[in-house]
Amino acid sequence: MDYEKLKQYRNENNPYAQYNGIRLTALSKGSATAEMTITENMTNPFHIVHGGCLYTIADVTAGAAASSHGCKSTTVDSSFHYLRAGSGTKKLIASAREIKAGKTLLVYDVTVRDQNDALLAEGIFTLMSLGELPKL
Repeated sequence: MDYEKLKQYRNENNPYAQYNGIRLTALSKGSATAEMTITENMTNPFHIVHGGCLYTIADVTAGAAASSHGCKSTTVDSSFHYLRAGSGTKKLIASAREIKAGKTLLVYDVTVRDQNDALLAEGIFTLMSLGELPKL
């Protein structure tokens, strides 16, 4: 598996991630890292990064890690915990680490941190394999 090519493919062919400004920065077997620059329209009325942004980058990063096994996947379950308010957040960095890679289900521990390395959220994401990725 050419992980650099897969990272480039996902960065160029994921409209939802592109729309939200999410960019994969690292991808290897069973793990992925992504970044998201926070803009004013991604905050709540108190100018704190919206929780949906935290969840979105975590979900996208888990999906990228699952793709490292050469499969398409979809999230079937997650348990996500918001740990700290994202006040003053300029960038989110999510990292996914594989817990289990089965034939059908893949499980990832995902953390979301801010630009100062403060842990904002973490979760466990379970994804279901939907078959092989297209040839890159």
